[in-house]
Amino acid sequence: MNQEKKEVPVDTPAVPAVNTNKEDNSSHIRSSRTRTKDIATQYAIAHLITNDPDRDLAERTTYRLQKETQHQQENLERIFKLAYDSCSDETAGDPDPDWLYHFSCLARNIRNASMQKLWSRILKQEIISPGSTSLKALDTLKNMTQREAQIFHRACILTCHFGNDNSKKLLTSIKARHGGLSLFRSPSTDKLALGNFQLPYSNLLVLMDLGLLLRSELESGEISIESPLAFGYQDTNYLLRPIKKGITLTYYRLSPTGQEIANLLGTRNNESYKESLLELLCKHFIVEQGAGSQINI
Repeated sequence: MNQEKKEVPVDTPAVPAVNTNKEDNSSHIRSSRTRTKDIATQYAIAHLITNDPDRDLAERTTYRLQKETQHQQENLERIFKLAYDSCSDETAGDPDPDWLYHFSCLARNIRNASMQKLWSRILKQEIISPGSTSLKALDTLKNMTQREAQIFHRACILTCHFGNDNSKKLLTSIKARHGGLSLFRSPSTDKLALGNFQLPYSNLLVLMDLGLLLRSELESGEISIESPLAFGYQDTNYLLRPIKKGITLTYYRLSPTGQEIANLLGTRNNESYKESLLELLCKHFIVEQGAGSQINI
């Protein structure tokens, strides 16, 4: 499976010649006390820990606010520079001033490099096509952690679209009903195990709580044998012709906000997932790609 790997930064403190601090029992692992002190120092709120007598409360407050403002300035400068570097000669529009103000108020607190890249894409898209990203989508992004953003990105890589719209969906199974006695027998279900592709159901619940994925699992209508179903995975399109009557698809649909954010991420294939998806489809459909060429697995 081609899954993008994220490098996790690891703090490696300098090792003193003689370890006299009982808090540091390893040269590779910091104690919770040491880490708490480091974080407090980073955010200029370590006075009661260090007992530094050099600044009074007003001075410490001014210093903390100054550091915070400087970090916000750096964050905005990086995001705008990333957006600038990704632009070329596209025709630009005039983003709404209120949108730009709201964007700046949120983006100034984005410090993670990967998230800054995403916010720079939003800015670029809004400059090219004003109105592309709603304020609700910005608020949702602001509340997302890096881990949640990674979960959503993995979900987007597994989405497909079918039917008369291009809304992104997570296919979960194919159901087949059984002939004339279908009213008295439960349909057989072939499931697509999203958990095998680092998207277990617990991750779906995270996306539902964020408002990026609708909570209800949906089922399509019966797919007609006479007219093939348009089906797409990422940038590849297919036509599906059911082998027999009674075939339906079950799926989760991204919310409108999820659709907005997903469109900013572009397309990217997961080849292992694509193979499993086509294998499942070929059990129930004649799958055609391009100029009527049939796919056999």
